[in-house]
Amino acid sequence: MRQKFETNLRCQKCLATIGPLLDDESGVLDWSVDLDDPRKPLTVDLAEASAGSRVVDLLAGAGYEATPVDRASTESIEPPNEADSAFKLANYKPLLLVVAYVLGATGVAESIHGGFVWPRAMSYFMGFFFLGFAFFKLLDIPAFADSFSSYDIIAKRSRGYALAYPWIELGLGVLFVSGVLPLVANGVTAVIMAVGLVGIVQAVFRKQAIQCACLGTVFNLPMSTVTIVENSVMLAMAITMLARAVGA
Repeated sequence: MRQKFETNLRCQKCLATIGPLLDDESGVLDWSVDLDDPRKPLTVDLAEASAGSRVVDLLAGAGYEATPVDRASTESIEPPNEADSAFKLANYKPLLLVVAYVLGATGVAESIHGGFVWPRAMSYFMGFFFLGFAFFKLLDIPAFADSFSSYDIIAKRSRGYALAYPWIELGLGVLFVSGVLPLVANGVTAVIMAVGLVGIVQAVFRKQAIQCACLGTVFNLPMSTVTIVENSVMLAMAITMLARAVGA
């Protein structure tokens, strides 16, 4: 059965705190939180009705409040219609602007060479991509780590990895732009993109209302299929360039 709770959850750090508790609870089959709603409703699919009290206890133990919402008032928490939950291009304006910057920087870098070479352009693109995305993450590393750990399968278990991730991206950006150690750069990129993709796909298909941390926490970028495409493209480019380097 599905049960809704009004909560005082406020941010991705809150979700990172309660996430492992709900995931490990056998009576909880699935859950999501709408942080855009003023009441921060928590929606939980329960194995049985009695598990609802366990959810309240779990959140209370973590320092949060959860008040069950009766069926008569659930309409005010549910989205009014499908249009409200539809894809909104405006939500992804920051991401589109960063990608436009990356494409522009790639074009400028290629023009300096006096010709367009796809492998070199891909390396520039990936380099500027990592440098741009790392910049936003570095603005507030702890906040990024909190958000990242709410869905990444390694960051959930290792705070150190979550804190180091922006620096990993920065290092990869330098390697790609400079053209140094291409095997290492592409190999590491393929691994972290593949691992990251697992957590992203899980979050999207569980329909968890969480923030994508690809641009840090500066922008409230929703986790969606757009994030899957973003990671998949970087993974495909890394594998392509890795195969080309190995076969050369």
